[in-house]
Order: sequence, then structure tokens, then C-alpha cells
Amino acid sequence: MSADQPGNKKRWHEVVWKRHRYNDRTVLKSGSFLSAYCPHCEGSLIDGEMIRLQTLTQEGQVGHLELSPYLNVFERRSDIQLPAGMEVADLKCPACGASLKVAGRSCELGDAHVACLMVGISNVRVPFFFCMREGCTWHQIDPEDEHRIILDESLEL
Repeated sequence: MSADQPGNKKRWHEVVWKRHRYNDRTVLKSGSFLSAYCPHCEGSLIDGEMIRLQTLTQEGQVGHLELSPYLNVFERRSDIQLPAGMEVADLKCPACGASLKVAGRSCELGDAHVACLMVGISNVRVPFFFCMREGCTWHQIDPEDEHRIILDESLEL
């Protein structure tokens, strides 16, 4: 049955607009809540209203870091004071203790290491990278997953 015959339930855009994997992407707007998960144990990193991670400083001090789970909201709390520009030695999952630090990858705004956690919105989960330097706001989804999610600040919008 063609699209112009009575009884056909297709909408005009289903006939005119060819489906493509890029049509199925989710756009994450600034302020969107991101569920956060450990990439190792897949446990939730949300504790109360914040993402909670274990922190290890360059001096070996252990503490906790809480980050806002809302995209592009850079609120953070920590029980360890770091000078601006100082990089933490490691960030770990509080449940399994696995390191979230990514070997061989660095912040695109400098030479700091990055950490990775999984973020989810709706039924999509993708790796989310962020800088481990105090005060840096660089973050990025894995380029291999850009066909599934577009960040609000993307040049594609």
C-alpha cells in the first residue's frame, strides 16, 4: 500500500525522511540529569543528589569528590582541598574501588589525565570523559558514540 492511499497509517515524514542512525540520536541539553555508572562494576555512582567518587591526591591523601550529575553544571564538593590547577592522582569507584583514570588519554585543554564513567539518559549509556585537574571543565563523550548522543554544546546543533 502506498503512502497516498487511504488506510495507510504512515505519516508524511516516514515516507519522505529516510531513517538513518543519525536520526536516532539523543540530544543532551545543558542541565540534563545524567545517571552515572562505574564502567567496571556498572554500579550507580549517584549518592543522594550528586555523583560520588573516591579521590586520591598526588600526596596519597584519600577523600571523596562529589560532582553535579547535571550536564554543564560544574558544582563540586570535596573533603580534600586542592589548589586550582592541581591534578588528582586517581579517581575511583566507591563501590568496587576500580580506577576511573584512562591511560593514554589526556584533557584536550591541557596535558592533565582524564577519568571516565558511564552516563545514561533514557535507555542509552555511553562513556563520558572529564578532566582530573581542579577547576577544568573539559568533558566529552567517546567520539565512537557521537552517532547515539549529541552534547548540547556540539557544533552539530
